[in-house]
Amino acid sequence: MKTSKYILLLFSLVIMVLSAKAQRPYVETNEEFIELATKDLDAHMKDEKFLKKMEKEDIHGSYKFQITVGDKGKITHMRSLERSEDASINGQNTLNDLVKKYKFDFKIPKGNYYNFEYTFIIP
Repeated sequence: MKTSKYILLLFSLVIMVLSAKAQRPYVETNEEFIELATKDLDAHMKDEKFLKKMEKEDIHGSYKFQITVGDKGKITHMRSLERSEDASINGQNTLNDLVKKYKFDFKIPKGNYYNFEYTFIIP
């Protein structure tokens, strides 16, 4: 009897932890979106795996993009605005392809799209 109570307690704790972890922030205003998106991409740019991919592809310099994010936090469009002198077009295209696979860690109202500008600085 005691064992089944412990299993039930453990099961309910696991369910609560998973449901709390699954809840992502919900964006309602453009300013809130820009703040969260910028923080998210800043953290992504410091990720070791992402930096290794950039190094492997020999991408360096700075690239400024206008990014459109749609349903479910997925990047739907990236338009290049400018790049530094040491940045290449091949690097720009590769960066575009890699970043488009990224999914933001917050919710967007269904049917809404948000735009913002972000500068990727790659050493």
